[in-house]
Amino acid sequence: MAQASHKSLGLKAAPRRFLRLGRNGDPRQERRRRVLIVGAGARGQDIAAELMMGRTNGHFEVVGFADDRLDLPRLDGLPILGRFDQVLDIVEAHQVDEVIVAYMPSWQEDLIKRTMERTASRALRIKVLPGFYDAMVGDCRIEPVADIPLVCLRGVGPCRLFLLAKRAFDIVFSLLMLILCLPLVCLAAVAIKLTSPGPVFYSQERSGRDGRPFRIYKLRSMVIDAERGTGPVLAHEYDQRITPVGRFLRQTRLDEIPQFWNVLKGEMSVVGPRPERPEFVSEFAAHIPGYLERLKVRPGITGLAQVYGDYLTSVYHKLRYDWIYLHRMSLWHDLRILLMTVVTVLTRAGT
Repeated sequence: MAQASHKSLGLKAAPRRFLRLGRNGDPRQERRRRVLIVGAGARGQDIAAELMMGRTNGHFEVVGFADDRLDLPRLDGLPILGRFDQVLDIVEAHQVDEVIVAYMPSWQEDLIKRTMERTASRALRIKVLPGFYDAMVGDCRIEPVADIPLVCLRGVGPCRLFLLAKRAFDIVFSLLMLILCLPLVCLAAVAIKLTSPGPVFYSQERSGRDGRPFRIYKLRSMVIDAERGTGPVLAHEYDQRITPVGRFLRQTRLDEIPQFWNVLKGEMSVVGPRPERPEFVSEFAAHIPGYLERLKVRPGITGLAQVYGDYLTSVYHKLRYDWIYLHRMSLWHDLRILLMTVVTVLTRAGT
């Protein structure tokens, strides 16, 4: 589609505010949503035209475009406010309420399209390593503007009803597990005391929802004062700090049983991203974009990374599992993860 200039489209700038009738018929003033369109080509200008002149006219105010091609024709005087890498600055400077990213095919999309076209008869399977954007798009919501289909990327924020149902399930399930697993905990406690000096239980500070610190409880699986000479370090495959009994407890996930007490206290959930230590959260957040998204929900005893990955899966892969979970949260999904956790424990997979 050839790019159209603002003159050929014949658009006029819309007023900055509009009047809307309230429930009692009284007019009230309401601020229109300020929109930035990323991509000033033909598709971006089509979206601007619909927002300004289509059925949505009066609800949106297009402040301009962001594009690296600063010499493109302007749509009815709408400015190109900056380049792609300046979008965040533009959002802040112009008090933008919505950002619409006009379709811009990437080399990955072009490669997938050409590959599928040439191998259609072979039913070739293509797998993609997901990023944060891919995890969000996988559970997208359609919000059309006139006849233009737009995909709304929702942030991590499940509805209140779901959170209440999830919390009720956490309480009931945790009480049940603590009662049923009490004999196993007693046997594990005896084994720990007979084979290694030190306490039966172990607590450690972790980062919870919104980064709030709390102390997690576990059956001790390492020697006492395991980090005295090293400081905080991540566990590894041949970790000499793990006791023989502790290795069995980790393989069967029995060391995690005391965390159901954390769930009852409201510090954790049964299913969710695993809680990490504050030292590592600060380190990972400084180097991995999107890492702090996992702190928007209660951490869990089990999760996607625990049933699909193994105990020592890298932080980068675990984060991708967390992203997928965050944008697909549902009670059915939690139940499915719990069933997969049972299979993982019984087969000692992921250890």
